[in-house]
Amino acid sequence: MHTIRRAIEVLFVLTLAALLLGGIVFVAGQAIALAAGQGHWLTLLNDTIKAPMCIAASICAIAGFLLSYKRHENQEQPQEAGAR
Repeated sequence: MHTIRRAIEVLFVLTLAALLLGGIVFVAGQAIALAAGQGHWLTLLNDTIKAPMCIAASICAIAGFLLSYKRHENQEQPQEAGAR
């Protein structure tokens, strides 16, 4: 069970990194395209980067949701002190 959680953690980190890097490229590319007045660059960015970013965001969200569940561990209940 621990290996499944570890795999989900790795998946979460990788998709989060891909999403953040894709977001930086997407926004920087849009800013450059707008400054250069190149409308077809905006369309190119939208067609090539947007879909993989949405997929990465979805996978990252599902992995994060799954990581929010913690396995119940057997915790010892603290014993009350007896009367003295």
